[in-house]
Formats: sequence, C-alpha cells, structure tokens
Amino acid sequence: MKFVVSATMNAGDLRQAIRLWNTYGDSRNPFAYVLVSPLFAQPATLRIVRELKEQQSSQVYFDSGGYYVQQGRLEYQELYERLLSFYIKNQWADGYVLPDWVPTSRDSPEEVRDKVLATVTVAKIFYDELPDLLKERVLAVVHAHTIEQVILCVETYRQFAAKSIGFGSFGTSGSTNGVNIVTRQSVEILQALVNIATQNGLHVHVFGVSIPPILYLFQQLGVSSFDSMAWMKAAGYGNIFLPLMRGYLATYQVLGRSHISREQFEALKVLTGHRCHFCEDFSTLTSNRMYRAMHNLASMLDTIDLLEGGNFSHEQIIQIIAQCSPSYLRYYGSPMYLRYSGGS
Repeated sequence: MKFVVSATMNAGDLRQAIRLWNTYGDSRNPFAYVLVSPLFAQPATLRIVRELKEQQSSQVYFDSGGYYVQQGRLEYQELYERLLSFYIKNQWADGYVLPDWVPTSRDSPEEVRDKVLATVTVAKIFYDELPDLLKERVLAVVHAHTIEQVILCVETYRQFAAKSIGFGSFGTSGSTNGVNIVTRQSVEILQALVNIATQNGLHVHVFGVSIPPILYLFQQLGVSSFDSMAWMKAAGYGNIFLPLMRGYLATYQVLGRSHISREQFEALKVLTGHRCHFCEDFSTLTSNRMYRAMHNLASMLDTIDLLEGGNFSHEQIIQIIAQCSPSYLRYYGSPMYLRYSGGS
C-alpha cells in the first residue's frame, strides 16, 4: 500500500520537514509520492514540490481542491474553471485529480445524490477538455453513500480512467465539515468500491486518511494507496502517533484528555518496535512541533512497513489496536470485516 504525503502546507514547514528528514531520517523517502492542491498552495510550496520531482524523482499528484469546496471556501462551479486553467498551464505532474463535489454528513440523501451526479457528469466534461497528454494521468473521485452510487461512478469512470480511481466519501465532522471520520457506512462503501473497481481493472486510492490504526483495515480491504497530512496536523495540536496507534497528547493537559508520560511512551515504543531520531529525547519531542511532525511521519512509514513486512500476525496487530486505539476495533471485529478479509 503506497503512502502519498499531502503537502498543501506552509512552504517553510515543508522545506524544514524535508531538511530535517534528509539530515536525521533513515534511508526511506517519505516524499517519494506527493499530493498537493495547487489552487490552495502557496507559490513557494509548489516550487518546493516541483524541486522534489526534478531533484529527487518524486511522483507529484495535483489534487482538485474538492476539500475546500467542502469547507465552503469556494463554489464548485468556480473550481472547474480555475482547475482546468491551472492543469493546462502545468503539465509536469504525474497525476491530475478531476474536480469533485464532496457530500458531507449533514447533507440529505437528495443532496448527496445531486453531488454524486454532478461529480460524475462534470468529471467527464472536464476530462474531455484536457490535453491528450493529461488524459492519461487523470484520477476520478468516487463519492457515494449507496452501492448504487458506487456502481454509477465506476461505470462512468471506467470509460476514461487511467489505472486508478479515488475514494473520498468518509463521514465528516467539525464546524466546516473539514474533518474526515471513518464510519461503518464509509467502510462498507469503500469495500464495495474496491470489489467493483478490481473487477474493472482499477486500483483504489483513499483521500484524507487521518491516523495509523485504520491503515490495517484499508490494506485488508484491498486499497492500493492513500494520502495523509495528519502527521503534520496532529503535531500542531500537540499529538504524537506510533505505528498502528491513535494520537496521544504530548504537550499539555487539556480537559478530558490525558497527557502521555515519558514512561508510557517508551513502553509503547517497545510494543511496536518504533525508533527514530525525532523521539529519542522525550522533552524535545514534547516541546518541538516539527520534531513531533517528523516522528509522526516516521510512524506512518513504520506502520506501512509493519503491515507489508509480515512480521506481525493478524492477532498481534489486533492486540495493539485493541490496547491503544480501541475505538477502531469495532471495524476489525465486525461480521463485515471478517466476511471480506478472512480475518479471525
């Protein structure tokens, strides 16, 4: 399962993250695959992303910015023209996400239906307007709350999709519907999508993954790739990850949340086998936001290595999730999961 770093962030943070990793990181390259929303990234951020492609052979994917429509920062109709203009002028990326209109958990079934229909219709029109060179690199996005909507999306996209399609219909929360949350409905829709896409020779990419515990489920369901900026966002809120684990508050005490102690943290590192330069000194980790971000990034990579390497059995992985991220356990123990994955 391929990890794509989401890089629509402050240019200074991105530059510092690359420098820190190159100075203190390991031989793995977390910036081998990069996703950026060009309409909402700083020009300096785009320059850095292009440098990654030209100097480190990173694969770069342009996101549509549908997330920002979801947040109400621009209208869906406006997204089309601005995105088409940018794509035509910038033909150096490896992938181009087609414009999408993200349903939210607050939408009625009728509103979800309208957004799904608009997404599949506009995606085809947008595709037809692209230069032939870019048509080979498009990624269409599936938004669906029903199996029928999944079928509609795949039936439409398979006519022009290159090799992959994306999934973005998680539940949403927050005042602007800007936080993706995993729900039983979204898991079941994702599984249906993977099954149908596979039958049509397509891989599935998942947009906007939050934290490591859900990655084992995605792997078992057959997801090919995912993107995430949670490693950076979580660090800003004082949270640290470990492989297969949710975020733990590491900076200060807040109402209703406990601060992880040095002793607890060291015990969890032993449990998962995690080691990195950025968490060697716990005091520095708690006081330095960028060290937390880089530690979180290393933990994301560790999670993928742990899942791909086969060193942990299904039972061991479930035990870690049960101990440290129990709210996610309901997906792994459900009849739906057992039916599709063969887990026990």
